[in-house]
Amino acid sequence: MKIYKVFIVVNSGEWWMINFFGEFRFSIDEKGRTALPAIFKDKLDSMNEDTEHWVLTKGLEQSILLYPIKVWQELLSYLSTRLNYKNEPDRAFLRYFIFPAKEVTVDKQGRFVIPKNLLDHSKIFKNIVFLGALNKIEIWSEEYWEGYISTSSDQISSLISKLDDLSL
Repeated sequence: MKIYKVFIVVNSGEWWMINFFGEFRFSIDEKGRTALPAIFKDKLDSMNEDTEHWVLTKGLEQSILLYPIKVWQELLSYLSTRLNYKNEPDRAFLRYFIFPAKEVTVDKQGRFVIPKNLLDHSKIFKNIVFLGALNKIEIWSEEYWEGYISTSSDQISSLISKLDDLSL
């Protein structure tokens, strides 16, 4: 399995990281519409970045990933120089991560629609959890998120060890 490290470059040529963080719980309506936590939109707005256009795609462990459009465009640019369609693992990555992606627009009330294919992937029916994950946002079914947290508590000591390695 390949591991891709992604760094985002902007106009000035400096490395750029948004640093979304936090956990927020919302609901989704019968049309698949939910509200983006204002803190995430405000973070981009404070950096004079586009707060209206975002990209959703499949994440791991039945999550959905939400990227600001600029981060997504830089990610595609990065990947286009490193993936080879003739290589089966690269095609599998494209089919899982890039092909199901959908650009969404956040309206003036901060709402957007999650497409049905991504709702099905994530098993989202009513309550959702937004998780700030540095340059992207994870979206989970509240039920799956709670289950994931309760079953991954065994990995806490491993996580603490990694934090020690980072001197945190």
